[in-house]
Amino acid sequence: MNITTIQVYEDTKKMLDKIKQYPRESYDNVIKRVFQSIPSKQLPTMEEMFKRGDDIHKGKKVSTQKVVELSHALRIKR
Repeated sequence: MNITTIQVYEDTKKMLDKIKQYPRESYDNVIKRVFQSIPSKQLPTMEEMFKRGDDIHKGKKVSTQKVVELSHALRIKR
């Protein structure tokens, strides 16, 4: 399996650090554990997110900031 580099904000890294089960646990393990804890039927697909956004904003121009706010609102609150 190939290893990749991903970018995350510092606050995201701090959240991942807080939920590590032990100090040397890899971020890969932390992320997998988080995804496994969420039932897949609760995660909206991108298509569902775009459809909901379209339904909400039919005929309106939407700023990038509003799109970001909408995508955050569609995330599962923990």
